[in-house]
Amino acid sequence: MKEQVSFEEVLELFESHGWKLQKIYESYRVFVKQGELPWLIPVHDKKVDAEYVKKFKEFLEDRGEIQGT
Repeated sequence: MKEQVSFEEVLELFESHGWKLQKIYESYRVFVKQGELPWLIPVHDKKVDAEYVKKFKEFLEDRGEIQGT
């Protein structure tokens, strides 16, 4: 079984870095930030595959917004 994270934790992570939940499209949550391409995050039963959280954290690390975890 894949590791999952609650959507509330994901929402907090995105918002803490200036991203806004713009809309819900079917099972996807669309996060936007001015000057950036949007992130589409699939949510099922209020859970997100941990792989998406890992990819977003790597994105933040590459931009120097967070230290490696």
